[in-house]
Amino acid sequence: MRKRTPVKTVKAIGAILAAVIAAALLGMAVLIWVYPAILRGVHNIEAPGIDLMETLEIGGLQQTLYFRGENIESPALLLIHGGPGYPEMAFLHDFQYAWEKDFTVVQWDQRNAGKTYFLNDPKDVLETMSFERALADAYEVTQHIKQKLNKDKVVILGYSWGSVLGSALAQAYPQDVSAYIGLGQAVNMRENERVGYEAVLEAARAAGNGKDIAVLEALAPYPPPEAFNESFLEQVSTIRPYQAKYKLADSGGIGTIMQVLKSPYYTFRDKTYFLSDMLYYQMPLFEYLFDDYDLRHFGTAYEVPVFYIMGERDYQTPYPLAKDYFNEISAPHKEFFTVPDAGHAAMQDNKTEFNRILLEEIRPLLDS
Repeated sequence: MRKRTPVKTVKAIGAILAAVIAAALLGMAVLIWVYPAILRGVHNIEAPGIDLMETLEIGGLQQTLYFRGENIESPALLLIHGGPGYPEMAFLHDFQYAWEKDFTVVQWDQRNAGKTYFLNDPKDVLETMSFERALADAYEVTQHIKQKLNKDKVVILGYSWGSVLGSALAQAYPQDVSAYIGLGQAVNMRENERVGYEAVLEAARAAGNGKDIAVLEALAPYPPPEAFNESFLEQVSTIRPYQAKYKLADSGGIGTIMQVLKSPYYTFRDKTYFLSDMLYYQMPLFEYLFDDYDLRHFGTAYEVPVFYIMGERDYQTPYPLAKDYFNEISAPHKEFFTVPDAGHAAMQDNKTEFNRILLEEIRPLLDS
C-alpha cells in the first residue's frame, strides 16, 4: 500500500513553487521594465547633444534611425549593423555610451530588421531585398544624416554584414565618407566559412572532444559546393555554436537574450523580433553573400582613410583573410588594429581596448 503524502508537505511544496515562480516573475519584470528605465535615465543626453529616435522613409519604406551623442558638433558616425538582419540598436547599451563623448552615433535598423521590421509588411519587403537595394538605402541614410546634423561627411563603421555595405559605400561615394572603419570585416563568405570550419575542427581535435569532432566531420565538405539554400543555412547554424564554444565566433544564446531584454531603446514588441523568423526575411542577402560576394570584386583602391579593427579570435569573419585583403588596399591613410582576447564582436568582447583604439587612435585622425 502506497504511503500518502501528508497534506502539510504538499502545501509546503506548493508554497515553495509559488515563491520560486513569483521571484522569477519579479526578476523578469525588473529586467524588462525597471532596469532599462534606470539605464535610460542614467544615460540621458541633453543640449548640446542629441538623443533622437526617428522614423522616416528610406527606399520607399519606413525605417528607423537613432541619433545619440553628447555634442552635436562631434563627427557623425553611422554604425551599419551585421547579420544580415541583426540590429545593434538592441545592444547599444552594452558598448556605445563611451563613444558618445566623441561622436554622434547613428544606429540604423535596416530593411526587415529590428524596429524597421515592424513598420512594414515583412513579406512585401522580402520581395525588395537585394545588395543593390541595401546599398541604395545606406546611401540615402548618409544623405539624411548629413542634412540632419549639418555635416559634409559621415564616418562609416561597418560591422560584419555591415562591412559589406560599408566598404561598397566608401568606395562608391567617397565624397560623403570621411573615413571607413571595418569591424569584423567580411572579405569572401565561402572562404570565411572554409577557414572558420577548419579552425573549429582543429580546436575540437586539440581538445580531444570526440563528440564535437564527429558532428563537425559529418558536415564535410564544408562549405558545400552547391548554391546557397536553406540546408546550407542550417549547416551554418550548426557550426556557429561550436565556434562559439571554442571562442571563435559570437556566443549568442542566453547572454544575447539577456542583453536584448535589458535594452532601454527597444519596446517589448521590438524585442520579440529576435523570436521571429528573422533569417528567412533576409534570405536574398544571404544568397548574395554566399554565392556572389567577394570584396576584391570592388577593387582595393579607396579614396578615404581605412581602418580595420579585428578581434584576434575572430573566425566568423576570419582575421587572416581580412589582414590579407587589408595589405592590398591603397588609401590616403590606413591602419590595421587587433583587439586581444576578442572574437567577432570585439566592441563587446574587450570594450577597454576597442574603445582605446576607436577614441584614442582613430578619432584624432578624423575631421569634425
